[in-house]
Parts: sequence; C-alpha cells; structure tokens
Amino acid sequence: MPKRLLYGVLVTAFSVCCLQSSLPVVAAQSQSAPRAVAASSPDEKNIVVYPNPSSGVVHISVTGFEGRKTEMRVLNVIGTVVYRETITELDNRFTRTLDLSRFASGLYYVKIDADNNSVMRKLVIR
Repeated sequence: MPKRLLYGVLVTAFSVCCLQSSLPVVAAQSQSAPRAVAASSPDEKNIVVYPNPSSGVVHISVTGFEGRKTEMRVLNVIGTVVYRETITELDNRFTRTLDLSRFASGLYYVKIDADNNSVMRKLVIR
C-alpha cells in the first residue's frame, strides 16, 4: 500500500474515532422524535443539540441559563463565528431551530455565554 494512501486511511480512521468518542451517547432514541434532556438541577447549565450529526437543520435547547444578556454562537472548527444571536431576558428554558445547511460539512461548536457562565457543545454537519 502506498504511503500516501496508508496515511489517508489512518487519518480518516483517527478522525472518525475521535468524533465518535466526543459525541454524546444516546440510548435507543427514535429518529422521528428526538428528546431534549433537561438539566438535573436548577444550577446546572446545559445545552442539547439535536439531531447530531445533522444534515443542517438543528434544534438547540438551552436550560439553566438566566440573565439579562446571553449570547449564542456557532463556530467552525477554526473558531470563526458563523452564526451569532443575542438573547435578552433569557428565562430558564430556551429552544431555537437553526438551518445551517448552507455551511460546509464538518465539525462546528455551539457556544452559550451568559453572566460569567459558558458552555460549549460539538455539532457535526454532514
């Protein structure tokens, strides 16, 4: 096997392995009706991004964040902000549906920043 081909196979296998290990494990979930998991305590900050991986349309469920100004951002793998939204007067629970199908396939991050709190989740767009 040529060195270039072997290198490509190894890099691809490593990337798939790393992506799978970083995605949340969801036990026997119906594809037609994804469920969001609520925060287990009022102080816990949580973001659920589903479906993940996605073909572009994603639902982002945010719980546990309260504040006057909260910022939701979607970043690409090199940290460039591709989507930004400022949410004012955020209640304990918030859900937003985004169409990210115009972006290239790959790894993205959903980040929520609010009053000295920050949470980030990985998102894969196919």
